[in-house]
Amino acid sequence: MTNFLSHFHGPVIYLIVAGLLVAESGFAIGFFVPGEIAVVLGGVLAREHRVDIVVMVLVANAGAIGSYLIGYGLGRAILPWVLKHTGLGRHPMINRARDQLAHRGGPAVFIARFVVVVRAVMPALAGLSDLRLRTFVIFDIAGGLVWATLYTVLGYALGTAYQHVLRAVGEWTYVVVGVVVVALVLDHVRRSRRRRREPDEDQ
Repeated sequence: MTNFLSHFHGPVIYLIVAGLLVAESGFAIGFFVPGEIAVVLGGVLAREHRVDIVVMVLVANAGAIGSYLIGYGLGRAILPWVLKHTGLGRHPMINRARDQLAHRGGPAVFIARFVVVVRAVMPALAGLSDLRLRTFVIFDIAGGLVWATLYTVLGYALGTAYQHVLRAVGEWTYVVVGVVVVALVLDHVRRSRRRRREPDEDQ
C-alpha cells in the first residue's frame, strides 16, 4: 500500500485514508484492509512532507468516528431484516450478544477500536443490539480520537520502521481474538450443560 499511496499527494491521500477507514468499519471490510495500515501510512507520508500531519490527524479522526456511525446506522437498518429472513435471529448466541451490547455495550465499543477483526463488525452489531445512540456516540468519539491520533502519530514518529510495529500489533490482536472466542465457546458449553441439567432436577 505504501507504493500505491506514493503516487499521490495532498488531498488525494486524505481522501484515500478516510475512504479506507469508512470501508473498514462502515461497510465491514476490515477483514481485508485493516484501518491501522491506512492511518499509520498517513502518518508516514506526513513525515515525508507529502501531507500535513495536523490535517492528517483530523482526517483520521473524522474517518474513524464517521465510519462507526455509518456502521451503526446500517446495522440498525439492515441487520434485523437479515436475521428475520435467514433464521439467525433465533440463535441463542445472537440474542445473548444483542442483550449484552444493549446493556453494557459502551466500553465494548471503545475496546473494539483496538482489535482488528472486531473493529470491523462492532458498529453494525451495536446498531443491531439497540444500544442507545447517545451511548454509542460517546464511546465512538472517545475511541476514535484515541485510536486515530495514536496510530497517525505513531506512523509519523516511526517513519519506515512502522512495519515492525504493525506486525506486533497484528500478533497481539489475534491473541485477543483467540481469547474472546475461547471465552464465548466455554460460556456456550456451560449454558448448554446447565439447560440439560434443569429438566433432570425438575424430575
